[in-house]
Amino acid sequence: MMKIKWMAMALGLGLVATGAQGSALVTQGANELAISGMVDFQSDMGVELDLNVRYAYFLIDRVAIGTKVLMYNNDTYNHFGLGLTGEYNFKLPQQFKPLFGTDLVPFLGGAVDFRHTRIYGSKESAVVFGGEGGVKFFLTDTAAVTTSVLGELATEDIFADDGEATNLDLRLLVGMRFYF
Repeated sequence: MMKIKWMAMALGLGLVATGAQGSALVTQGANELAISGMVDFQSDMGVELDLNVRYAYFLIDRVAIGTKVLMYNNDTYNHFGLGLTGEYNFKLPQQFKPLFGTDLVPFLGGAVDFRHTRIYGSKESAVVFGGEGGVKFFLTDTAAVTTSVLGELATEDIFADDGEATNLDLRLLVGMRFYF
């Protein structure tokens, strides 16, 4: 039930994205640094840490390729991953303007990475294929808040889901991206 609620919220944000222009610093030669994560000091599974960092370079306007590092840790489950990413940022019609901020940019991306995981006492390594779609809301021309839906498929059962290991994962992500 919770997954359906998050998916509905992400779909709503995606529909809102069609009503704004998008072009802020997603041009050839720009660099992007993406950071997202959380720390929960009193979760059911001890201290919980999730950190995702990504660096990308725009080869041509609106198309970026990059690398990412991910880390997750709690008492039951942890993983560390390194990977490659690619992303396309859409340009919307000029007549649409955001209510505040500079631009709203919808995007689609893909990734492949290698992860080493400890899940429920056993260790696994896997290749993970991911697809992501979302929206970047530019607060300024060099900083954006992002919301996206990320789906991942692994070659081994490396994700925790309701007390079981599985090879599929679906998440709603919120983060910050900086451009220079």
